[in-house]
Amino acid sequence: MEERIIKSAVFLLLFINGILDWKKGEISLASLGAFGAAGIGLNMWLDYQSFFEVAGGIGLGILLLVTAFFTREAIGFGDGLLLCVTGIYLGFWENLNLLFLGAVCSAGILGFGILAGKIKLADRVPLVPFLLLAFMGRLIL
Repeated sequence: MEERIIKSAVFLLLFINGILDWKKGEISLASLGAFGAAGIGLNMWLDYQSFFEVAGGIGLGILLLVTAFFTREAIGFGDGLLLCVTGIYLGFWENLNLLFLGAVCSAGILGFGILAGKIKLADRVPLVPFLLLAFMGRLIL
């Protein structure tokens, strides 16, 4: 039961922000705040993760925020904030898995796009739709 609630919340978070990121190139800070607060509340109520698992999951998002700062947003700040929130729900290892699979999906799809001449290396591409694709793949498999 609790796993369904957690997975549903993460799916909804990624779905909402995946659409926004694809269409507008932005992530909703209001949704991040609402889902973040709900995630903390759910974790306190269901007690499904330790403090250290949650802190590790958030830490991965913070690492992306630091990377965004030093790369002048080659990775967006919104992506780092989003991974902070997914880290509340998933913990470190699941969040790392989500990021890794999203990056692999992104590299594969964008690689074909570059080879087909549809995408240029200089193009900015949103990350969240690929995170959503990776999460949906994990749910199905």
